[in-house]
Amino acid sequence: MSPRRSAIALLLLVVACLVGTAQSAYAATPDATYLNTAHKLNLTIIQAAHAANADGQSSCVRSVGTVMERDHRRLAAQESELAGRFGIKLATLPSPAQREELDALGAKADSPTYDAAWLALQRKLHQEYLALIGGDLPKSASPAVESLADGAKPVVQMHLEMVTPSCHIVTSKPVVPTGNGGQVGDAQKARSRAALILLAIGAFLLLVGKQKSMRRRVIGVALVAAGLLMVFGSPGNSGKVPQAGTSDAEREAAVPPVRLKLQGVQNAPVQAVATGSDGQLQMPASPDAVGWWAAGAAPGSDGGTVLLAGHVDTARSGRAVFAGLSEVPVGAKVSVTGGDGHVHRYKIVARRTYLQSALPRDLFQGAGKPRLVLVTCTGSYDHKTNRYTHNLVLYGVPVV
Repeated sequence: MSPRRSAIALLLLVVACLVGTAQSAYAATPDATYLNTAHKLNLTIIQAAHAANADGQSSCVRSVGTVMERDHRRLAAQESELAGRFGIKLATLPSPAQREELDALGAKADSPTYDAAWLALQRKLHQEYLALIGGDLPKSASPAVESLADGAKPVVQMHLEMVTPSCHIVTSKPVVPTGNGGQVGDAQKARSRAALILLAIGAFLLLVGKQKSMRRRVIGVALVAAGLLMVFGSPGNSGKVPQAGTSDAEREAAVPPVRLKLQGVQNAPVQAVATGSDGQLQMPASPDAVGWWAAGAAPGSDGGTVLLAGHVDTARSGRAVFAGLSEVPVGAKVSVTGGDGHVHRYKIVARRTYLQSALPRDLFQGAGKPRLVLVTCTGSYDHKTNRYTHNLVLYGVPVV
């Protein structure tokens, strides 16, 4: 080989080594490592969940499989969207070891032992997922990837509870208990009593007695007006509720929210939440934090319902983050910041009050077009059960 050709070959070898080193370093970034590891877990869980629809022996296994498939399709779509944005190539198949586990499960199809094997595999996969989320990898990743991990955690935990120690699923719609102090309810009751007293005194001044001075009439009218304002001054049900419907899990995928801002709520932290085995939404421990229903849509998604719930009050803190939600009018602006720093803006278009037992199921099941719902407690407070009677729901739509 001539000296010139040797030099060219050596140069090409050096370039190849540099490219290989750069690719290896790139592939080993915390973002890429976490997204690929989580994605392979999601692909494995989805395949096993889908198989349960055909091979599951019990209705519980089939029902849990349906829930898991939908939720993990959403998580996988979140990873794909973020990976595409970051230029990260994701795995398209489970790992060889995971495929072996799926093949072993498939070999038990039509066998009485299938359900037990399916539950054991899902327990193992979800425990691995929680270990990944709770490890150091997400903490060293970008804020967007870290928020993705935080958003997945309550969903994975909810699924693990469905298969531990045996199969069980809550069929009733979630309950949103966003008040256990009663301070706001008691204040409203005191306000109503004060209004009745003002109305009574005003009516007495205006109606009782034959001779009424101008001063007495003015005072009577003022008291009646003040009483009526106290009774009817708060906003009631108004506006048109955005249409509900169904949406594919992939259309609900986006980066989870981390901050909320609206009238009376300045930059409140948002934490991902899901339901417990009792069917209640597991609200954040802090009265100043807002809970995001992590099994639903995320802000910026192409469809679905973004559900954010906050305490109206708590026994320890008194008034909480959504104490002033009842005063937010239709037309108010809302800003929700995602874990990637992007701010999503909404406009409140409707408000409704529902009995807690009659909260619409579609709040948790998606919508054809994207919408936002803010939920807290309202109505009378029962100090024996430590619960409010109603939920207040504000509906919003994205501002283009």
